[in-house]
Amino acid sequence: MNVIRINQGLSTLTTVLALTVTPAAWAYDSAVNVGIGQYTFKYQDQTQGVSGKPMGWNLDYVGRFNENLGFDVRMGGAGKTSVAGLTLQPGLFLSLLFRPSISVGETVDFYGLIGFTSLAVGRTAANSTKEIIARVGGSIGLGAAYRINEHMATGVEWVSYQHNVDFGPSGNSNKNWTGVTQAKISLSSIMANFKYQF
Repeated sequence: MNVIRINQGLSTLTTVLALTVTPAAWAYDSAVNVGIGQYTFKYQDQTQGVSGKPMGWNLDYVGRFNENLGFDVRMGGAGKTSVAGLTLQPGLFLSLLFRPSISVGETVDFYGLIGFTSLAVGRTAANSTKEIIARVGGSIGLGAAYRINEHMATGVEWVSYQHNVDFGPSGNSNKNWTGVTQAKISLSSIMANFKYQF
């Protein structure tokens, strides 16, 4: 049986993304960022826990309001984690992040990330019931980039997309996984990335 239960937070975040990324923000400069690396995923419900370190990716649009403040609109995904007949997969996530930054010399940038992520998680139980739940949680991260030239940069970053976000019931018994009365999820990553500046 396949069941999809998506929280309204997903559509709310999409609306906020559309309103936030204004033409004025795009006008300063823009870049595309691609990342690949390792995620750390943790799940805990009332009876069992699952943790793993799946590989994953992210694709970002990065823009700047000024020299020291920008934004990052990103999507990404991670592989499956399984234990004792229970399989979980952090499906596609969507993030809206503010990106304060500071340059050191002419080639190195340090930046922070703070904002929100809507994360969909698929859960497949031992009885083959497949369900997807989505929730929105706070995100925070740090990164460093080395500018190869005026258009290209490479770097590394750590991001906590969600930390102990409640994926249990959300005011409606139909918005949680079957048989789960409480569930907490955390998702973080360490990524190597490549950025192309337009």
